[in-house]
Amino acid sequence: MISWLTSASEALLLIPVAVLSSWLARVVIRRVTRRAVRTAQRSPGRWRVRLDRLGDNGQAAIRKRQRADAVARMFGQLVTIAIFGIAGLVALDIFEVDLLFVISSAGFLGLALALSGQDLVKDLLAGTRALLEDRYAVGDEVIMRAADTDIRGAVDLIGAASVRLRTPDGATWHTGHNSVVSVTNLSQLPAVSDIEVPVGAWTGTDEGAAADRLVGASNDVGLTGVVFLRHVETHTSAGEPDAETVKVRVKTNRPLSTPETDLVRAKLLNH
Repeated sequence: MISWLTSASEALLLIPVAVLSSWLARVVIRRVTRRAVRTAQRSPGRWRVRLDRLGDNGQAAIRKRQRADAVARMFGQLVTIAIFGIAGLVALDIFEVDLLFVISSAGFLGLALALSGQDLVKDLLAGTRALLEDRYAVGDEVIMRAADTDIRGAVDLIGAASVRLRTPDGATWHTGHNSVVSVTNLSQLPAVSDIEVPVGAWTGTDEGAAADRLVGASNDVGLTGVVFLRHVETHTSAGEPDAETVKVRVKTNRPLSTPETDLVRAKLLNH
């Protein structure tokens, strides 16, 4: 009897230890993630919002922080699951339970993990990947395909393991991240860059041919990862007909850095 009470007291001590360890891990993950995002914001080309959103009004920096916090929460959930899982195994060992039987497919814990834990981990990993790749965010108008069904609505909540949509008729729709087969994001916009070129150099240039040159430059040396949409607009600077330069507006899958902008200008002037 005394031995059992001793084991029980030792097992109970694991609860505050697991809670404290989980809290410390989440704090560390959140701080490290936020610091990484702040560093990335000072270095163009990393941790970017891949496409602007309708009505964003220059909120890209805020969106980056929101994504960072969401990813930190998901990593924190994974670490919490791992910590409490280890604490549970230690508690069973204290009570001299055969751990090989427990974690095997024949044991009750192994069966529970096979039925539910695997799906939970898949949802957490799929949700983290979706946030890192900026597939969708809260407020985006999307069409999600899950279980051979297309659902259109606004992203209302991105949880650790599931996403919630608000449909046009006001209903809510929930699904696990891992169940989402494909997403059509109606709120994401292509990146727009205005590139100034001399009027004399642009005179007589056919916009269709320029668009072909830009499309051909996609993923070219120095433009790796840049995809140009086949659409070019031109207009004089500040609407002045006698301006010395003309602005060429190009649309790409992501914002262009200064060296990439120089390369695009060279491509535009390459008759």
